[in-house]
Parts: sequence; C-alpha cells; structure tokens
Amino acid sequence: MPVSREQRIRQYLDLVTGGEGTESVLGNVETMAGGALESLAPAEAGKTEAAFESARAGMESLARGAEVAPEQLSDLEAIIIPELRPVYDIKDGTFTTLTFDGAPTPGHSLWTKLTSEAALKQRIEAALPAIGRIELLWNTNIPYGGTGFVVGRNLLMTNRHVAQIFADGLGDRNLQFINGRAAGIDFKRDSAAGNVFKIRNVRMIHPYWDMAILEVEGLPDNITPLSLAVADARDMLRQEVVAIGYPAFDNRNAVDVQNELMRNRFQVKRLQPGMLQQGGFDTESFGKIVSAATHDCSTTGGNSGTAMINLATGEVVALHFAGRYLERNYAVPTGALAKDQRVVDLGLNFAGAASGGPNDWGAWWNKADSGSPAEGVNLVEVGGVQQIPGVATQTPPSGGVVVSPGGSVTFEVPLRITVSLGATPAHEAVTESVELEAAKPTPPGGAFVPKTVADYAGYKGYDEKFLSGGTKLAPVVVPMPEATDLSVLAPLKAGGTQLDYQNFSLKMHAKRRLALFTASNVTEESNLREPEKGRNYSRGGLFSERWFADLRLDDKYQIPDVFYTQDQGAFDKGHIVRRDDVAWGSTFELLLRGNVCSFHVTNCSPQVEGYNRSDSGEKNWGDLENHVLSEAASERLCVFAGPVLADDDRTFAGKGPKGTSLRAPVPRRFWKVIVARVTDGLASYGFVLEQDLSDTELEFAVSDEFIGAMYPLTEISEMTGLTFDKSIVDADQYETVRGGEIAMRAGSRRRKKKA
Repeated sequence: MPVSREQRIRQYLDLVTGGEGTESVLGNVETMAGGALESLAPAEAGKTEAAFESARAGMESLARGAEVAPEQLSDLEAIIIPELRPVYDIKDGTFTTLTFDGAPTPGHSLWTKLTSEAALKQRIEAALPAIGRIELLWNTNIPYGGTGFVVGRNLLMTNRHVAQIFADGLGDRNLQFINGRAAGIDFKRDSAAGNVFKIRNVRMIHPYWDMAILEVEGLPDNITPLSLAVADARDMLRQEVVAIGYPAFDNRNAVDVQNELMRNRFQVKRLQPGMLQQGGFDTESFGKIVSAATHDCSTTGGNSGTAMINLATGEVVALHFAGRYLERNYAVPTGALAKDQRVVDLGLNFAGAASGGPNDWGAWWNKADSGSPAEGVNLVEVGGVQQIPGVATQTPPSGGVVVSPGGSVTFEVPLRITVSLGATPAHEAVTESVELEAAKPTPPGGAFVPKTVADYAGYKGYDEKFLSGGTKLAPVVVPMPEATDLSVLAPLKAGGTQLDYQNFSLKMHAKRRLALFTASNVTEESNLREPEKGRNYSRGGLFSERWFADLRLDDKYQIPDVFYTQDQGAFDKGHIVRRDDVAWGSTFELLLRGNVCSFHVTNCSPQVEGYNRSDSGEKNWGDLENHVLSEAASERLCVFAGPVLADDDRTFAGKGPKGTSLRAPVPRRFWKVIVARVTDGLASYGFVLEQDLSDTELEFAVSDEFIGAMYPLTEISEMTGLTFDKSIVDADQYETVRGGEIAMRAGSRRRKKKA
C-alpha cells in the first residue's frame, strides 16, 4: 500500500529528530525563521515568513493527528529538508556556508561546526580531492554514472549498479567492459569540469553488496586514498556523517522542494551532512534482502557511490547505494566489507586490521565463481603477457605458442591448431597438417520444436504467483493484463485466446497478426539458469535457431517466417519475450523448452535492423530487466511486453508463403512493464521505445540512437488498449526515486506525465 505524503513527512521528522518528531521541530520554527529572514529583502522576507507560518500550522496539525492541507505539506517539506539536512556547495577543494550566488546556505545555522571548527573542516577538505564523478565515455543518454572515491593505489570504490552501466560479469574474475563502452573519473566537476582519468579495468563487482572496485589509470600522487573504517556503521547510532558526491535531479515527489534544496544546481560535487540512523535495516538489493546501514543525508539520484564520512574520525564508514524520499537512505557498511577476504586482498586502505571473515555471503561468492565465463573478456597486459583480469594464468613460452620436441607448433585462436614444421628432408616439400577440435554436436533444442498440437501438452505458461517464490516475504499475485476490447483477440483452433508456452504466455491481435501482449516469468536463480552441470548453456549450444508457426493457431493470424527472410534485409526478427529471459527450468529439458518456445513467430515482431540490438550486438533495451533486478528483493521478475499497434503504422509489402505477397503494418513503438518484488510489496516500471521508420519504399532506416522513455502505466494502458491490475498500477515507480534511478541507469528519459 503506497505511503501518503503526510505519512512520509511524519516518518522523516521522527527519523531526523531521534523520535522526538514534530514537537522537537515545532519548538525551533521561530528560531529557524528568524535566522532565515535576517538577510532577505522585505518582499522576500514577507513571502518566506508566510511560508514558515504555513509550515508551523502544518506541524501543529501533524502533532495532534489532524489532517494537513496540501499547501501546508509543501511549505513544511520546503522548510524542514533544507533546514535540518542542508546541501553545501563545493568549489576548488573547499566549502563555505555561502552558496555560489553568495547567499547563506539554508540550514547552515544547525551545522555551524562544519566551518567554525578548523580541525573538522580540514578533516572534511582532506577527503574532497579523492572523490569524483564517474564519467561515461561513449555516446549515451546517461549524463554520468554516479560517484566514486579512491580506496587504494589506483583503485576506486563505487556501486555495483554504477559499474554495470559499462561492465559485465560478477565477482572478481571474467569481468569485461561492455563492447563500445568506456568510463573515467573527474575529481573536480564543481563549477567546471576537470581532468578525466580513464578507468582501465574492473577488479571486482561484488556478488552480495552493491559495491564495485575499479582500476584507474595514472592517478597523481597527491590524491590520497581514503581510509575505510573497520568498525560497523550499523552500530554507530546517531553518529554525524557527511555524504560527498554528485546529486542529480531525480524528479522526486516534491520537485519544488528538491529545487530549493539543491538551489537548481545538479550533477556537481556537493557536501550533505546528516546522521547514521536505525542501525541495520533490511532493504532489497540485486535479488536479495541485505541488512544495510541507514542515514538521513539529503542524497538524491547521482549520489550512487557516495562516500559517507564519519565527522569524528574522517574515515569512510559506508558506501551510499539507495534511498527513499522522506524515509531513509541505505549504505554498504565498510565494516562488513572488512569481513570479506577477497575485498581485503585487493589492497584497500582499511583504517585498521581487517579480519577478512567470517561473513554471511559466501554462497553468493560461490554462485559468482560458478558462473559461465564471459565471452570476449578484456585482456590486460601484465608483465608483457596478456591475461584475463584477476585470473592467474600459466602462459606458454614464446608468447602463447608451444613448440613440441617433434617440431610441431601448437597455438589456439581459440581452435587448437598444430602445424608440423621439422624433421623433413630438404628436398621434400614441407607438409603442414591442421588439427581442429572435434565438430560441435548438434544442439539438442531441435527435438523440442512442436510437430503436432499434442506436443504443447504440459507447457507451463505465465504464473501469476511466480514472485511469491524465491523469497521469505509474504505471497503476492501479479495478474496478466487484459484486452479492453476482447474482440481484437485471435481465437485458438481449440477455443480460447491464450497461448501458453514454457515460462510465458501471450495473446494475439487477430487483424495485425502480432502479439497484443506477452507475459513472462524471468529469473536469475542459478539453480534454474543452469540446472544440470556439464551442459552447454550457450545460445548456440541449445538450439540451431529457426522460427516456426504455432500449430494451435490458424496461419491467417500469424506473420510467417518468410516475411522476414525475404525482405531484402529491412527487418530483424525481434523477440518480444527475450529468449534468455525464459530459458530456465528445474531440469535441462524444461530450460530447452523455454528457449525453443521463444522462436515461435507469435513471439516475433518486425523491427528495423539494429533496433533489437545494443552496442554489444545483442539487444537494445533488454538490459532493463537487469536494472530492475538491482532494486529487487528476489531474483524473480514478471515482465509484460508488446508492440504499440497504432492505426497509422506504416504498411510494408513483403513476401508471403508459396510466393504470395503479404502486407503488414510495422509497429513504430514497443512497450515493456516489469514487476519486481520489494520489501513492501510490488514495484512496477513501464517503458516505451520507438523505432524511426523513414519514407523509403523498401528499407526502413533507423536513427543512430534509440531513446527509451519511462512512462506511467496509465499512459501505457491508454496506448495499448490493455488494462493492468490495480495492484500493478498502484506499484508504479514512475514518480519515485527508485524509478528515477533505474531510468537514469538505463539511459531512459522520464516522459513528462500528462496533465
């Protein structure tokens, strides 16, 4: 059940006042007002004084449990946030109580010691040069990745969800940059940009905590690594801290409050004081629930990867990774990282002796270690030899070429090739033999292509209770959407309209011959992704891919494969349900079924070449699921997707079966709704992506850059003719911090909501 704005304000006041709540703040309103009004012009003072009176009335109503007027709530937010938890500007390695415009920083009177106590200010300023903004060095819609800080010789710490914008893999091996992507760090980025130091390697993406370690090129000696506390931040109740990072505009519920708090300056280095709160608090993170440290600094999107510095010691006590507006913010305690031997072995600058254990997340390391090696891993040069980062290798002599005593040379490319060179008489021709590895066996998936309607028996379609598994949280139900107009649905030969496949279901639009919508169950649980050891789970190892019709549906309701194969290259066959999403099961056979089922033409939509592929050559917006999982309490998702079937879609004249012609309108837009499990119920996210169709006769040209947009579910419902269950609409994250973070990481703009 969504928390009301009034409830959030009450909870926030209780949090920052240590349980004294509105009574504590109410007593200081006059003092706060007097201090704020002194430096204002008469007109401004009158306006601000009225706002304080409105805020005071709102607090009085809160204190006695009465209803609070909307304008009083707005004024209350605008006062309590800047006053209790201000944001300081940083410029040229220092900070003052004055803003860039020369006015006093709101709320500075409650934090005067930050500037009045010389030792304290010096302690904070000493940390500033080691904290920077993670820059994304390719053509992307994401303004920047987040925040990072130096924790060892040429080593940076940031969030896992920041690193995964540009890197693949998990753990401390088989890590790679995503093809075409690169990153760096700018340690200035206050009023102006500074030098950008390139990130050359990914040393660790932690499998349990939202933490990553990056290696950066050529850091100057004057940037001193920050000290990481070995004491646990979850035990430091009410300890004063400062967050130093790069807050961005994230469209929080009260935009006017955020603009006032940040003074309309975003994406630059700021200092945000506050306190550690509540000890360990359970929150969702990458498909699990972790006990995180909590704080109440005024962090926003962009603060991901921010260093939380203990004012008493100058040590980093936590790594900020998430937050909820007017609730609490979450951070990885460095004391927990000190209990991980693999983290300790990286050589991080811990302030004391790091124990390296024991800890509670060994199973997650085992899972990361057992993962399939990444394809095309980056090689880094170590001592003149190229090797996989973080993996000890024995390199053959002669740069990887092995010469046998008989004169043959063996090398791998990756085929093992042996060339016989020696021991032949000079007058004879030198013979060369190439010994290739054995031919790959035929993938087993072909046996699961249905040949009769009976072959579909036993297929388990979409499961609305799927999110109740994989977690100890209370059961939930995620119903499929429904067509507002049932007459548009294509009927099955045996009756009904729902086609059930392994792990997903769909309903077809009769006239358009495309799926009106699909509904799939997606999981990253390792025991379901690779249920049997020794099997080949690669795409090519599962199925010799080909598309085929559904035997349960009349051909007139399906676009045949020939439409795509004889279109002179205009289209990709675009999976609506991703093959990888539904290739899972408790047995290898069930996994194969899901994989093969995804190649039914009912799950295909014509997409211009390149639209369905990202810069890594795989897909364009398929990684949305991965971004959502970073904010989930289990490794399971429910995903609804389909084309937007508009009346004005362009019609393409292509090939039909047996030499006939076929005219089919091609969708310009596609939508996706992802539903995840979180600690307080469900969280749903809606996205729309457009393909640009030109006016050419045959080939449809696509724009160089695709821009996905986060949409409110109510608008997706309007454009698709679908009705989503009320529980899913109520869980829409469009206007939340959680949604804003995911939209930013995915490079998606957040569409302006209709009035």
